[in-house]
Amino acid sequence: MILQALAWYLVVAAGGAVMTGVLRRLGVGAGASWAVARVIGWTLPAYVAWLAGWLGLASWWWVGLVVLAALAWWGRSVWRDVSPRMLVEAELVGLVAFLLLAFLRLPAMAVTATEKPMDLAILATLLRPGTIPPLDPWLAGHALPYYYWGFAPWLLPAKLIGFAPDVVFNLLVPTLAMVSAQGAWALARALGGSRRTGVMAGFLVVFAGTFDGWRQLFAGAALSAINLWPASRAIKGTITEFPLFTFQLGDLHPHLLCIPLMLAAVFLARALATARSPWVPAALVTSVLYGAAAAANPWCAIPLGAAILLVAVAGETGLVRPAGRGLKLWAGVAGVGALGWALFLPFWLNFHPPAQGFGLVTTPTRTDEMLLLLGGALIPIALVGWELSWREGGAEAARRQFARALWLAGMALAAAVTRRPLLALAGGVGVVLAAALRGRTRRARPVFALGLVPLGLLAFMEVFYFKDPYGAEYYRMNTVFKATTMVFTFLGVVGPVALGWLRRRRPALAVGGAALALLAGVPQLATLSGRALGVWPPGWGGLGWMAPGEAASAAWLRDRPRGTVLIEGIGNAYSDAARMSSASGVPAVLGWENHESVWRGGGIDQVTGKRKAAIEKLYKCGNPAEVQRIARALGARYIVVGSVETRLYPASGLQAVLQSGPAAFHSGVCTLVEVKP
Repeated sequence: MILQALAWYLVVAAGGAVMTGVLRRLGVGAGASWAVARVIGWTLPAYVAWLAGWLGLASWWWVGLVVLAALAWWGRSVWRDVSPRMLVEAELVGLVAFLLLAFLRLPAMAVTATEKPMDLAILATLLRPGTIPPLDPWLAGHALPYYYWGFAPWLLPAKLIGFAPDVVFNLLVPTLAMVSAQGAWALARALGGSRRTGVMAGFLVVFAGTFDGWRQLFAGAALSAINLWPASRAIKGTITEFPLFTFQLGDLHPHLLCIPLMLAAVFLARALATARSPWVPAALVTSVLYGAAAAANPWCAIPLGAAILLVAVAGETGLVRPAGRGLKLWAGVAGVGALGWALFLPFWLNFHPPAQGFGLVTTPTRTDEMLLLLGGALIPIALVGWELSWREGGAEAARRQFARALWLAGMALAAAVTRRPLLALAGGVGVVLAAALRGRTRRARPVFALGLVPLGLLAFMEVFYFKDPYGAEYYRMNTVFKATTMVFTFLGVVGPVALGWLRRRRPALAVGGAALALLAGVPQLATLSGRALGVWPPGWGGLGWMAPGEAASAAWLRDRPRGTVLIEGIGNAYSDAARMSSASGVPAVLGWENHESVWRGGGIDQVTGKRKAAIEKLYKCGNPAEVQRIARALGARYIVVGSVETRLYPASGLQAVLQSGPAAFHSGVCTLVEVKP
């Protein structure tokens, strides 16, 4: 297990070593370049390789090796000036995050339950030869309609090291923690933060918790019995994941995969605004990072674009009445955003979400929900808003006190009138941050500007929601889910740097705010640590939960040629059904049918309904000849008979399936029956 982790770590670090030289040539400091180099170093080759996949190359990831070699040659000479000491802090931040999250996830290595099977299916599909867009692993013959780009940067290291998809899955989760912590550290330092604030940012972006753990403790729960699930549903009818929950759960969803891409893109935007080296190459790299993050998680496209713009232009030039260099920056950053969209045009042309417009929120977040979920994240920025409302109020003490009182009264009145306390708080703090961009806080302008993005997201989700097919009870579930995930990421960086600014004015207030932000999730972190003590799995594999022989059957299927299709039992979503297509990447005639409806809209129900009926008939008909006829009509090459099928279908029907053709592979309780041509 240790050797596997070390091999993976070194392969991923090799891409970072290549990109560090490139970033140094673009004027990025050695420590900061090393911190974001792994993400950028694998994303740029992945982008070019992905284009090759669109052009019809089946093993498109290998094109990335050529790009990686070219980047290594271009940045080779800069390494002479890099001292290893400059890289130590950035590497330690990433290494600690990798090891800590790997430790916390020791009891949760099984790639099953929640939507892990869906994520594994997409990863396994991308690791098999095939053109772009990839095939849908749960609806054979159709392209995957879900946003998959967050996996792309990690496919080449996965292919180089040759691990099975479930092993890559479990290694990729702590890797994302590593590169996210490093990206937060680098961005915090670029925004003017100290080493201390950089380390705090790295911790909060990955391991921040909520006050719900304290609520459970005060209610009488034992520390070992604290449940993180209620905190992930803190706002009624929504999903409210927070960093510690998201990373420990390990669902490789777009909202997790895009975090390091977002941080790297904003960092590059800040570096671009201050760099004195070649502007065009730096702008091109930033465009690719922005486009990759947006393609990985389209929900972040607009907030990330705003973050890039604000951070880039809110430095020495300010945001108001830009002139000279300021106008050039505005135009340049706008060009970066437009180019980022254009570079990923093939993705956007083939991405058709079942969107139904906007609606107005009728059940806003309550005060208790806000404090339990977002209290720790909001305290730093709220304290800075408190200080700014005093300092920016006027020259005389009386006027300053009046300005603060007016500010507090305005927020209280807004909360009372709208019955939206979170909207009032986000708007009130946002107003003073925006006002500070015109004041004398020149060094703090970039971090104050970035703080407007999470505050804007909170205000948006309290007023509007995206209409989706999740029903009336969960009408704002997805909007709150995606918004709060980005809020935690941005505030995880903004909070520590803003507290650093506050510490120079009110040290006690800043230290208290930092302590509350860090202590918010301590009970939850302690609970997870206690559960991981003494646990030592046999390896990084995630298929140990399968019935005997099924993991071996999935491994055999992974080596089948392109065009192979299988049939397996049809069960409910979030169950162990569709486990063979998920673990192998070989498309099934039908997997979790409800996910197809969510991805494609109700228009696909007729197709999935017909396929489901045919598969049910195949497993129940009891006629070997009929089994073969149905399988050929569905375009399948193999039929699975294993634990799921034994549970779902009658023994007579399964016996007919076993008699219908030769056993192409058999292990344990699983048999793969071959469909005759």
